[in-house]
Amino acid sequence: MHLELPEHLHSTRDLLQRSLPAYALEKAPAMPTGLADELMARFAPKTVVVTPVVEKSSLIEKVRAFFATPAFGIAAAAVVVLGVAAPMISGPAPQESFRGAGSAVYSSGEVSIVFVGTNRAVQSAVENSGNFEASAFRSATDFTAVQDVSGAKVVIDFNGGKIFAIQADGTQVHSVRIPGEADKAAAAVADAVSRL
Repeated sequence: MHLELPEHLHSTRDLLQRSLPAYALEKAPAMPTGLADELMARFAPKTVVVTPVVEKSSLIEKVRAFFATPAFGIAAAAVVVLGVAAPMISGPAPQESFRGAGSAVYSSGEVSIVFVGTNRAVQSAVENSGNFEASAFRSATDFTAVQDVSGAKVVIDFNGGKIFAIQADGTQVHSVRIPGEADKAAAAVADAVSRL
């Protein structure tokens, strides 16, 4: 076997060849025992055993990973849809109903609205406001007839020019003058009802 060496190594090759005694193949000294194994072990490529590193994750990281899963997003969306849809499906509670964009919702079983005397403009504005159920309205000829109406009541006394909030036991808790403008009367009645 003849290896082609670069030009500058020819002199080194010649020097090494002259320094080695020429042995016949049969007379060559025996290789020391274990030398081949030692050389193979020394120059063989190292095999690296890679063990996976398992890092312990904290509770916060586990919670963050849980929130990042698609299943959590789907479950959260389902809860929101059910939370919004359940009240829509079940409808309003039996004692309440919503009418228009008014600030109050009142049912006839809780508060009666009693008109004493007549003022067609104010009475029509209150009845058509959409804040009250039609069954809540009553009429009385004078203020003494109001005591015949049971339960909590708001009395609109056109004769005296005032609105009164009276609890079921007859205690007056609020009174205010009837507004001069008919369209503001419904808000004044709603305020009186809210104080009961």
